[in-house]
Amino acid sequence: MDLASVFAGLDRIAWPELHHAYGPADDVPGMLRALAAGDEEAAAEAEQQVWDSLVHQGTVYPATVPAVSFLSRLAAAGVRTADLLSVLGVIADSADERALDRPGAAHAAVVAQLPLLLPLLSDGTAEVRQCAAWAVAQCGPEAGPAARTALRRRWAAESDPVVRADVLTACVLVAPDTAEELCAAGLDPAEPAPVRVAAVLAGVEAGRPWDAALATTVAALAPLGRHTEGSQWEREPLRDLVVALYERGEADVATEVVVSALDRGVAAVRAGADPGPAVTEATWAAETLALRSRRAPGRLLPAMLPLLDFPATAGTVLTALRDWSEPAPEAVPALVRLAEGTGEPADDALAALVSLGTPEAADLLARWLADRPDALRAAFQRTLWHPPAPLPCTPALLDAVRARLTAVTAGGPAPGERRPLMAGGLVAVNEPVWLAGLLAGWGPAARAATPELVAALPRHPVAVSRALAAVADGTDAAAVAALRARAGAGSPANREAAATALHTLTGDAGPLIDILGTGLDAPGDARERCAQAAAALGERARPLLPRLLALPAEPAGTRTDAPAIRAGLAAATAVWQLTGDGERVLPMILEGLGRATEPWGDGIANLAAGAAALLGPAARPVVPHLLPLLDRARTAAAAARALAAVYPGSDRPAGLPLAELADRVLAAVAPGASRNPACAAVEALAALGPAAFTPALRERIRLLAEGDRRVIGSGLQTQLIHEDEEFRATVRRLLAEPAG
Repeated sequence: MDLASVFAGLDRIAWPELHHAYGPADDVPGMLRALAAGDEEAAAEAEQQVWDSLVHQGTVYPATVPAVSFLSRLAAAGVRTADLLSVLGVIADSADERALDRPGAAHAAVVAQLPLLLPLLSDGTAEVRQCAAWAVAQCGPEAGPAARTALRRRWAAESDPVVRADVLTACVLVAPDTAEELCAAGLDPAEPAPVRVAAVLAGVEAGRPWDAALATTVAALAPLGRHTEGSQWEREPLRDLVVALYERGEADVATEVVVSALDRGVAAVRAGADPGPAVTEATWAAETLALRSRRAPGRLLPAMLPLLDFPATAGTVLTALRDWSEPAPEAVPALVRLAEGTGEPADDALAALVSLGTPEAADLLARWLADRPDALRAAFQRTLWHPPAPLPCTPALLDAVRARLTAVTAGGPAPGERRPLMAGGLVAVNEPVWLAGLLAGWGPAARAATPELVAALPRHPVAVSRALAAVADGTDAAAVAALRARAGAGSPANREAAATALHTLTGDAGPLIDILGTGLDAPGDARERCAQAAAALGERARPLLPRLLALPAEPAGTRTDAPAIRAGLAAATAVWQLTGDGERVLPMILEGLGRATEPWGDGIANLAAGAAALLGPAARPVVPHLLPLLDRARTAAAAARALAAVYPGSDRPAGLPLAELADRVLAAVAPGASRNPACAAVEALAALGPAAFTPALRERIRLLAEGDRRVIGSGLQTQLIHEDEEFRATVRRLLAEPAG
């Protein structure tokens, strides 16, 4: 190996002026040279540094671009060839670019090195050939005619089944126009199973119509996952197939593919075969589809329900029944039978009954409360996801919750003691919160539990304070005295929770004002939290006005972190509510709007836009700073809502037609959104009013609620479907509003 030619020009690059994931890239020449060192340990460490610095979690940087040529030369010279081909493939595929001189520069750098990489498709080592095919594939059609020719030659010559499958996939990605021909050849029954699976996936992803031949191939090779082990694409083949079909608009076909897979899994279980691979693959594909398609769960659950009859497969069905928000009355008898059993399956079954809201759930939970932590958690979560319809507060269940709260209080940590999170397991830490939250969800119907809550208050002050605020009577002397005592001792957060509950029950804001005043003088997150709480108090926060005035009046340069800016915005909101003096708060709003283009600045800009909306016409001076936010998906809703408030009753806020503002907001709501931004968009549309909705816009809004594609797709997986259903209900209420 001629290292002089490999590293020619390395030291002529101004590496210290370039950056990678950890700052100036002056260390890149050393790590590149270390790759070729004779010391294996040093070379392995250098390779890890390459991953960490130049392609950190798939992100590419200015220093990545010139490093590509040296990585390619090393790979071509036989230095850690397979590993460096993997690095180069990730660089070529990366869409996460940081501060590159021009978009796509890192991808183009890999394409430029293909003359060095293509000969590796004929390497004597199968792993190198496979990694070369994968790296070339990441260049896509830009790889050019030479890459197409080289890959077709490799396809004709390759005999290793797994490598041959990856070469087929690479051929289709580099030359999509040849997909039909190549995939037809790959589906030949004489081809090895890995190649046939690759041909199915590549064909569908390239647009090949789904037909009986493809369905037959999938059925014959199922479960597909056993044939893709070792592939560079790391596929979940059935799941990937279903996603590809769904994303190209064939929801019904995707559902039928999963139903067929579930039917095969059920048949295997009934025949006494090992259900693991087939059922796991089918139910994983079902879960993936249910998270995308609103109609799919209604068709998938009936195919899954027979799996409830077998202990080895019941768990995945119980998870679906718990998480999919899909009525399943036919499953109730089996769930009740399982819930009356023992161990984790019984707990899971009862959790499913609770989530489904069946009449049997409350009494079963009352009987088994101490032994069903997942069911209790499901009952608590139901109060969060379905506030109008929590688990019914039956006498038996209320008695059981009171008794259990007494038991866990007696065994809990002493007041002021901080128990390690894992002491006794997470259930021991969370159970008092779930019990108190369930009581809070029941509200006054659970008033009989006030004594147990009062007894639990010293040990679990935050959760129990909230519950007392919802459950207790403001004339209950014991509850009031307990909250007042807790408001005067303990940590600031515990004191604030008790004082807030005391204010809710009695209207006495004095203790809360004292606590918030102290918090406003403290640095960090406490100031932000206390400013927000003060803003929520409205006129009762007047004693805090001098402290509140001080926060937005601080010089802008002194607010160096997000909590300080959020605290200033919350204080500005409170100051406006108390004084109506826009001159005092507009500078703070402008500062917040100015953070929109900074990393993680969207949330701050949205808070600032919310403050502008509160000021209404008095915020007109900030309009020039609101308008650019309409062009950003994460800030468009807050900006549109603010403009509607600044120009109340206008059909052209800031000269923009209401329909145009509604269009900007709708453009920001796309499948895969998280709940809060999506609901913020609906709130903005409501602020614009039905008069803003042209027939075309109204249809787009209707599809948010009635279309098959779920909008909510980001967040905790167990909550996504519940949050999407909640979002749909919000959109339906918006559409029900009469036009002006």
